[in-house]
Amino acid sequence: MSLAQAVHTPGSLSQPLAWPVVGGKAKFGSPAGGEEDVQALHRFGTKIRISRGKTIFNQGDSAEYAYKVISGAVRLCRHLSDGRRQIAQFLFPGDFFNIVATSEHGFTAETVSDAVLMSFPQRQLQKFREERASVQERFMTLLSQRVLDAQNHLMVLGRQTATERVASFLVLLWERIGDEEDDLVDVPMSRLDIADYLGLTIETVCRVLSGLKRKRIIDIPNLRQLTLRDIDSLQALADGAD
Repeated sequence: MSLAQAVHTPGSLSQPLAWPVVGGKAKFGSPAGGEEDVQALHRFGTKIRISRGKTIFNQGDSAEYAYKVISGAVRLCRHLSDGRRQIAQFLFPGDFFNIVATSEHGFTAETVSDAVLMSFPQRQLQKFREERASVQERFMTLLSQRVLDAQNHLMVLGRQTATERVASFLVLLWERIGDEEDDLVDVPMSRLDIADYLGLTIETVCRVLSGLKRKRIIDIPNLRQLTLRDIDSLQALADGAD
C-alpha cells in the first residue's frame, strides 16, 4: 500500500489546511478563483505531511486523488525493471499534480524532501471545476503549461549538451524557488535526482557543476545550496551561447 492510500484511510491524522500564500504572492499552479472559490476548495482538501524519500503513489495505482504541494518538493518518475529511473518533473510549492481524472497513475510520485501536500478527492474536484468557470479556466491554463513544460523538457533531453542541460536546470530552479533579492538557491534534490531528470550520469552533473564553479558562474557552499553568481552567463549557456 502506498503512503497516499494509507493517509486517506479512516483514523489518519490528516486535517484541513488553509490555502497557502508563499512570499506574499500566488505561486504557479494556484487556481485564480476568488476568495469564495478558495474557501469552497478548502472544505474538501486534506493536509498530508510526508517525510523525505517516501512514495506518495506508484505508477499503476488507482488515481483517486489530486494533489497540491504546500511545502517541500516532489518528483514524478518512472522506474524501469533494470533499476534505471527517469524523472519527468519536479514539483514545488504551489504546483498541482494528478489533476486530470484517470483510472490509474501514469507515474510514481515521491517526496524529494519533507513535504506537506493538500489532497483532493477526484470526484469532488471534478464537480467543483464544473460548477465554477473561473476555476475550470485556471486549471485549463495549468494543463496547457504542463504540456509546454513537457515539450521544453524533451528539447533539453534531445538537443542540448550536458552543460546546457545543467545550466537550463539551474535557471529553472532559480525561477521556481529562488529569491529575487538573493542569489542563494536551495537545492532540495540530490545530484542523482538532477542526473535522472536531465538524462545524464551523476558524474557528468558533478563535473559540469565543478566547471561552472571554476568559471565563477556559481558557488557551491554545500550539497543543498547553490549561489548563482552570474545568472546572465548561466542563461546564455542554457540558450546555447558559446
